Amino acid sequence: MDGIVTKLEDGRLFIKLNTSIYEKEAVMAAAYKMTDSCFIIIKPLDNTLVGIFFESKKFCNEVLDQQVRLDVEKRYGNIRDLLIMQAFRPIENIGDKIKA
Repeated sequence: MDGIVTKLEDGRLFIKLNTSIYEKEAVMAAAYKMTDSCFIIIKPLDNTLVGIFFESKKFCNEVLDQQVRLDVEKRYGNIRDLLIMQAFRPIENIGDKIKA
């Protein structure tokens, strides 16, 4: 299996398979079984080879989650700050507000 699996610099895995050994249906079925944990891209390399790229779904989903958090912070962070400031503001004349 020398040279079949390559780890790419961006954290993806690349698998190169010979199409004279592995049929398209087998490659597609095996790739489909991995879709719960990876994003998969299948590309023909030439007449005899097919390349399969595996990218971590967990990482991609985490990047999306962090981007949404940043977007929400930029959009609504000032409202949160105002609520916190109001919640912890000293109460003046609290004695006048308490009914005995």
